[in-house]
Amino acid sequence: MGTRVVVVGGGPGGVLLTYLLARGGVEVTLLEARHDFARRFRGDTLAPGVLEYLDDLGLASDLLAEVPHTRSDAFRWHTPERTYRLVDYRGASKRFPFYALIPQARFLPWLAERATGFGATVRMGARFSDLLRDGERVSGVRYTVDGEPHEIAADLVVGSDGRSSKVRAAAGIEATELGASLDLLWAAVDQHDDDPPSSGLDLFARPGGTIALLDQGTGQWQLGWSIPAGTFAEVREAGVEPLVDALGTVLPWLVDRVRATVRSVNDLTLLPVRITTVDTWSKPGLVLIGDAAHVVSPVGGNGINLALADAAELANLVVTGADPAELERRRRPGVEKEQQGQVRIERAAAKRNAAGVTGPPTALRVLSNVPGFSRLAARRSRVPMAAPVPAIAGS
Repeated sequence: MGTRVVVVGGGPGGVLLTYLLARGGVEVTLLEARHDFARRFRGDTLAPGVLEYLDDLGLASDLLAEVPHTRSDAFRWHTPERTYRLVDYRGASKRFPFYALIPQARFLPWLAERATGFGATVRMGARFSDLLRDGERVSGVRYTVDGEPHEIAADLVVGSDGRSSKVRAAAGIEATELGASLDLLWAAVDQHDDDPPSSGLDLFARPGGTIALLDQGTGQWQLGWSIPAGTFAEVREAGVEPLVDALGTVLPWLVDRVRATVRSVNDLTLLPVRITTVDTWSKPGLVLIGDAAHVVSPVGGNGINLALADAAELANLVVTGADPAELERRRRPGVEKEQQGQVRIERAAAKRNAAGVTGPPTALRVLSNVPGFSRLAARRSRVPMAAPVPAIAGS
């Protein structure tokens, strides 16, 4: 059997692309290896510009009304001395002056259901095996469902299967690490009605590292400890107590809950922070998007938004019959600029942590006192989204 486009990987970019193609009248099949969209400790922050894009498609109001979430109007950096409001999203958008923190486990099935409403095929538990080829051109994929092999032919295969992309490996496209200095350890604990207020995006600095506190509207706090890259073995050897002790210096009201939930380091989820690029985003009959093409750091929370921007741009190209390889020319410069900035930020953060410095970089500390700077920072960090072409927008 065949289809015009096969999307491998049901992350944010893959699901949005499937929705947009189906809405634009393209025959599309999404293959997702898991039997559900459950994902923990993944990028869940929808930027104001992305919400505007979804609003232009008539999706944002229903999404925000139907899917539990938290709205964050600022990114705050807390030190023992003071709190810095480094980014203020209230001026980033007239319609959506906030980041929406929405768990992928709720956002993705919500969007996938709307994709099937436009005729998309979504196959869960479909594990990618290999690419089909017609000479030098990719012509489809092999996959299995519960161990049973299948093949599907396609005019275009889209690899959106994440940082360890099997599609990318099968295509022989090499990934190169640009350098990362930090890893993250994540845990989730229940919220209480009398917990202190949060912006939803808070970073608490302590000598030697930082702890992120996120609120996604699920009734749980997400906690993320930063550790030097590649030191997880040493952290595991030391046990969980040093992490709990560190928490107690900045968020003492969460210590008992963490002790009850996290009995050992094995109860934490390790997210190795990576920043990678590839030599090419495409080959004949194949395009990579999102983390399959460019892994970015959680710094700024824009990994998911960059993937969604890839999907928006690629959908326009496919629906209008343009060359899908054009995606790289349009999107790569902006992505590389973001990655280069992240490499500088992470290296500087690692040096500050090693020196026991708890505050943000000196320039940010000074600029945060300048009226209007935090709102300017929000506007400058905006992820551009390509406006949907009429065939998509008018559906």
